[in-house]
Amino acid sequence: MTETIKILIADDNDLMRLLMKRLFSKCLVSPNISETKDLPDTINYLKEEIIDFLLLDINMPQGDSDPNTIKEILAIQPDIKICMFSGNDKAVLEQGFLDAGAVGFIQKDENMGDSLQRVIKSVFN
Repeated sequence: MTETIKILIADDNDLMRLLMKRLFSKCLVSPNISETKDLPDTINYLKEEIIDFLLLDINMPQGDSDPNTIKEILAIQPDIKICMFSGNDKAVLEQGFLDAGAVGFIQKDENMGDSLQRVIKSVFN
């Protein structure tokens, strides 16, 4: 993909957003990265800006994400690629989010970089 990919990182943790920005910059050429810190701001941002890829934390202030959140976001932007991002147990939650339309689920652990790279390759290559 030669055009700049527009990414939104939705996570309440400043350090996690910084780390993921660096990982996206390693995986993609000149990504355009924006950030939100809670679910209402994320939904409002998506109503205003077209995004290619959303990295969405499950547990955030002012509302947690669930499979219905994925459906709500896809109703706003049908072409967006949504990847869940969580410290919660991937084995328990992943399938419900994938069934709702997410393209991946990244566990917050030491393998985040590799997991992100796999999701990016599956979505944009």
